[in-house]
Amino acid sequence: MISHSNATRMVFYLALIGGFALTVLGLWQQWGGATSFALKGGYLPDYSISFIVIGVMIELLSRIVGLNRLVLGGIVACIIAILTNTTWPLLVTVWFALSSYLLGRIVLTLLKINKDKQSNITAALVGAGAYGTVVGLLAHFPINYPALYGMALAVPIIFEWRTLVDVVRYFSKHLTQPSEFKWLDLVIALVALVHFSVALMPEVGHDALAVHLFVPGHLLSRHEWGFDVTTYVWAAMPMMGDWIYSIGYMMGGETAARMINVGFIFVLGWLIRDLVIWAGGNALGTRWATLLFLTTPLTFTESNTLYIESIWTAFIIAGSLSVFKLLQSNNDQSEHLPVAGFLLGGALALKAVTLAILPVFLLMLLWKYGTWAQRKLSSYLLLGLVLFFAVGIIPYVTAWYLTGNPVFPFFNKLFQSQFYSDIENFTNTLYQSGFTWDVLYQATFYTGKYAEGSAGTPGFQWMLLFFPALLVLLLSKKYRGVILFTVAILSIFLTFQSQSYLRYVFPSFVWVATGIGVALSATKYTNADFYKKTLSIIVGIVVLLNLIFFKSGTSYGTLSIEPLMSPSGRESYINSRLPIRSAIKMLNQINILRTPVAVFSQPLTAGLNADALYPNWYNPQFNEKVLGATTSDAIAQMLLGEGVDYIILDSTWGNVNNRNAIENATHSLAELGEISVRKINSNYQFQVELLKNPNFSSQEGWVLPADMPDHSLGDIAVSVSSNAYQAVPVEAGRRYQNSVTAQCPDRPTQGRIQVN
Repeated sequence: MISHSNATRMVFYLALIGGFALTVLGLWQQWGGATSFALKGGYLPDYSISFIVIGVMIELLSRIVGLNRLVLGGIVACIIAILTNTTWPLLVTVWFALSSYLLGRIVLTLLKINKDKQSNITAALVGAGAYGTVVGLLAHFPINYPALYGMALAVPIIFEWRTLVDVVRYFSKHLTQPSEFKWLDLVIALVALVHFSVALMPEVGHDALAVHLFVPGHLLSRHEWGFDVTTYVWAAMPMMGDWIYSIGYMMGGETAARMINVGFIFVLGWLIRDLVIWAGGNALGTRWATLLFLTTPLTFTESNTLYIESIWTAFIIAGSLSVFKLLQSNNDQSEHLPVAGFLLGGALALKAVTLAILPVFLLMLLWKYGTWAQRKLSSYLLLGLVLFFAVGIIPYVTAWYLTGNPVFPFFNKLFQSQFYSDIENFTNTLYQSGFTWDVLYQATFYTGKYAEGSAGTPGFQWMLLFFPALLVLLLSKKYRGVILFTVAILSIFLTFQSQSYLRYVFPSFVWVATGIGVALSATKYTNADFYKKTLSIIVGIVVLLNLIFFKSGTSYGTLSIEPLMSPSGRESYINSRLPIRSAIKMLNQINILRTPVAVFSQPLTAGLNADALYPNWYNPQFNEKVLGATTSDAIAQMLLGEGVDYIILDSTWGNVNNRNAIENATHSLAELGEISVRKINSNYQFQVELLKNPNFSSQEGWVLPADMPDHSLGDIAVSVSSNAYQAVPVEAGRRYQNSVTAQCPDRPTQGRIQVN
């Protein structure tokens, strides 16, 4: 029971007033009226009116047919997919989700874990982790074809088809039931539709086109990933997220990969529900927490372009839930130890930043060691450790084997890999603000120090809800909610010691949203209507502010009808927004030998059917060679030495002298806005004559018929029966120019030149 003492109310009031005062101050310092700026189009999504109309339609339809609004939101998503010709990518995404769930149940059964005691989401994540692990192993071999991936997705359905029937029955029975939280369901459905619809747009994000779509593209075109750290310094980093995206990309292209990313955002929404219920919350709390998470601008940052934090956070959150359940003395720890090991191992295989969060879980396990450190659980503890290392250590062992550094290129001063300078460790100079006493304020309003976004990217719950909700949790003795807040802050603190980057603490956004949902649930079981109503009002205000600043964390999150309705519209959008993607398409058509392409531009080359050579930190050796080639002759010879025939040049790349040297060594094949596709001039390519005595000044090098007459005049007479030849050594992947001058000795006629 929450006390209604004056002291309690005073603390609560102070938390509220302080949060609002700091929010107003932060907004005013940034723009002096930022909310009005946002409403005029600064950040407010330009498609808001369309989704309001859709919301009205969903509400009317719900009242007519009596269906749940969330279900109707799913139906609208299917209609949008049909209208935008993305039905197949949607089916691939659903196929992957169902196969992951069924495979997860198979894996749990093989591990002798009662699959019926695990949630459906846990089973699906186990299956997705198994798929990602297998793809990561297959990537070493040239066997990655759509047919193989299709068979892999079909196998669980064949063996578990009865379970699939049960799933369909479950959804048809439960998800069509009306809900008492009509307006919350409607808003959740609309925000989810925004996330889904933007995922149908062409990819224009930097990290996606440089890495997270580049890797799947290579798997599709080359059928393997080279793990070549001399060409891509990140080639041996943990990439389970990219392996999972590769499944969607292999079967349904770019859109399927983007849908899988958004699918994991929705998985996090379901995990929030499970966490709220575990912490003692109710259905109202689960909906508010889910809505708060989905409206957070950072969540939209993660969903509108292909990052991997959605997948990584899903594994972290599901793993944390298993750890939390381990701490309960009334639980069956034998079921949760192996699952926690598998899920956290998957998180480690997804992102090395997991190492900064694992100590938090370790502290919790040590705190309540009596619940799991028992002799009867020793075999399950061992199984959990085996699964953790079996799943999580693979990318680190791979990197160690290939480079001598398990976390290449980081800490190379310690490991001294020959593939990277060991003079100093690889570091990212961005986002080094650390964990300060005012970190919540700084991150909310001076976001540029913590992420690529602008003010408002973390959402306004940190300023307006964090302390009031924490106070309610303490007063109502909802200590599991307090644990969620504690884990979130400790994770931020430890992660920010190395790099204060918001994307790296995305799991903390889930834990805090969940804790707020528990606080809202707590008020329902008391007589303190004041706290219940006040918190509900504040959450509503935060959701509204988050929606106003929804696009503050990205410049990618646009929704346009033109690229969704036709291939030509998509092509036009890409040409106007990111012409380098059109350049990649052109290069795939003309670079038939798939020789390396030098990219003097941003490294946005996803889909390129050849290696990309970047003059930046991705490829330090090539970067040094480019810096050392200051003339046209030098740059041409350097590129030829790398086997390059074609280049991409951005008119804004480097300085004028660099660009002039490159332009003089090449000629333009196409101009696409600021991007040009160029080819090395032939006078640089064919400077060395490989034939000996091409003018027949002597016989050296040639094999001639014994009866051939004197050829000192510089020509010889040949025929089919009396021919001349010379063997010339050639290298694979290089171009050669063949030229022959021939004439008939007595009259004009047709001839044939044959080069073997």
